[in-house]
Amino acid sequence: MGFSTLLKTTGLAIALALAAFAFYGSDLLFLAKALSLALGASIAFNLALPYVRGVKKGDRVSIVGGSTPMLLPWMFRGGTALTDGKINKEIRIRLDDGKEAYGVVESYDTLLPPLPPKVRILYEERMME
Repeated sequence: MGFSTLLKTTGLAIALALAAFAFYGSDLLFLAKALSLALGASIAFNLALPYVRGVKKGDRVSIVGGSTPMLLPWMFRGGTALTDGKINKEIRIRLDDGKEAYGVVESYDTLLPPLPPKVRILYEERMME
């Protein structure tokens, strides 16, 4: 998701707007309205998509809070979702260091730049050796 999805949906919406102009358009005002409707629908779709889709098994997530401070957006403690979930629901995560943890989905990725969903860790499972 993110920027590539925005580009794909915008391209599809512009193609549909041009097709509608070819069949039903009579002036450039119709084309301008169709293109603005296409762009608006594409942005709305991309803003709503994460809330409809949620976090799926195998998605990358970023860990917020806990022992690692998040200084910059690309410097995050990451992990992979092991279960599906939506916002404010608990999911199981495999951290990059191999540990498993449980966390709550706080927010979804942003449109620009596309970042992984943010998950607040509730507790980590310690490995026994």
